[in-house]
Amino acid sequence: MMKKMILYNLFLLLILACSSESSTDTPPVDKDPSTEKPSETLLIKNQNPLSVDFVGNGAQWGGYELIENFTGVDDFNEADWNTLKERIDFMRPSFMRIMVSAGWNYTNTDGAFQPEKGNNAFHRIMQYCTDNQITVMFGEWGHSYLNGDRNQVDETWLDHAVNYLDYLIDTKGYSCIKYYNMINEPNGDWSSTNTDYDLWQKVASGFQSRLESKGLHQSVQLAGPDIAVFGDAGAVNWITRSKSKFNEKLGLYDIHAYPTKSFVTEGGYLEMLKAYKGAIPEGEQIVLGEIGIKFYGADADLQTENLNRINADPYASDDSNMSVYDGTYAIDISDAMVQSMMAGFSGALVWDVDDAMYNKSGSGSGPDAKKLKRWGFWNILGEEAFGGASDEEIRPFFYPVSLLCRYFPKGADIYEVQLPDKKGLRAIAAKKGDTYTLAIVNSNFVAYDDLSIKAEDNFTFDGVSQYVCTSMPDGSFQAKVDANGFALPLEQDMSIPLDGKHKVNIPARSVIVLTNMP
Repeated sequence: MMKKMILYNLFLLLILACSSESSTDTPPVDKDPSTEKPSETLLIKNQNPLSVDFVGNGAQWGGYELIENFTGVDDFNEADWNTLKERIDFMRPSFMRIMVSAGWNYTNTDGAFQPEKGNNAFHRIMQYCTDNQITVMFGEWGHSYLNGDRNQVDETWLDHAVNYLDYLIDTKGYSCIKYYNMINEPNGDWSSTNTDYDLWQKVASGFQSRLESKGLHQSVQLAGPDIAVFGDAGAVNWITRSKSKFNEKLGLYDIHAYPTKSFVTEGGYLEMLKAYKGAIPEGEQIVLGEIGIKFYGADADLQTENLNRINADPYASDDSNMSVYDGTYAIDISDAMVQSMMAGFSGALVWDVDDAMYNKSGSGSGPDAKKLKRWGFWNILGEEAFGGASDEEIRPFFYPVSLLCRYFPKGADIYEVQLPDKKGLRAIAAKKGDTYTLAIVNSNFVAYDDLSIKAEDNFTFDGVSQYVCTSMPDGSFQAKVDANGFALPLEQDMSIPLDGKHKVNIPARSVIVLTNMP
């Protein structure tokens, strides 16, 4: 009996299945190609911004305090200045960081205040940023103290520091200064505060009170805590303590990030950034005040290679990343910048514009005076002081970084891009007015072909220029550039329907920027 019932039930199921397949009650539905393979689509989530009122991407631009020691004059020659201007003009950064110190910029050897002391190169940069409406995060490398005791803050120096800011804004007219960064990387044992949060807070609070007494707080806000982070969120308490102490008086949160290459490309970096972003108050903004890639830990083999290249270069200090000469750094630093926007950061400043800005010793004399911090897009003083004009040439990472500055502008809204499950693939989008940018990075050594692009509202992306740069397997760099070395689009005036039907091919180790921004 049981056997007959089982056979009968199977027979009924077979009839129902056949009936379902042949039924005309529900007409067949055509498959939407944009949803047929959702795992193969980059979906621009342009209905709700990830972040708004973007501060901007840019770089650290120094005051060239040693230029006179290097060249005999305290200014650029006109050819070098014109070259610098043309390059920064193309880059079109919205945001820059410029740091000073008392001895270099505004006090004599006896400690007397002399605001006119800064060199002409520094003032050219400040005027350029003002003329081009670039937001500058200004600040002090470290604090002055008395009797060899870090905790005895030199109150006279604090007066000089705020008076110098007043001089730059009110006398010189440098309205570009919007944020003030008191003490570089205070959580480091190399800092003047030597990891002491309470000491940093004391100095920063002293400066803030002076800002308010002079009325400068109406135009310049305190930024901080400017801590250096590497491979974890272990310093997030600096953010939470700053939030508690300064509240609305901290106008911009910032950290520095120097992760390893593998931490950026293999995973962990994005989650670390999200932890810092999540610690700031709702509605506030956080930026990367410095970003660069270092070799340590899991990247020990790259560290050895880097040291070998430093030792072979008569002008490189041990604080250098020699891969700035290679295509590989162009992809890796772009990956790190894109991930910062994916984490909700409102800007990232690459370390740094120019090798000629800083040496390791900080002194203009001695055997190490020409041992540079090689991190720059170029060395503008190569011909004058560092072995030849070839060192003044643009290096590969300027190509994608300049585009990530130019086409992720101040005031933009940033949108998440939902990604397929592909190793090393990241993307982020920006909108300003009626124009868009989509940046895609593939840090993997495998190309991804025939991926779809879709927006939540299926709009058409008109007048698009497509830029592509690639790091080849041997580390060389491939991109289309003009006679000046500036990025040129591979295609222009493209019309891309963002309905999931348009396909893109993403080369291995590449950056693609699609934009219709001017």
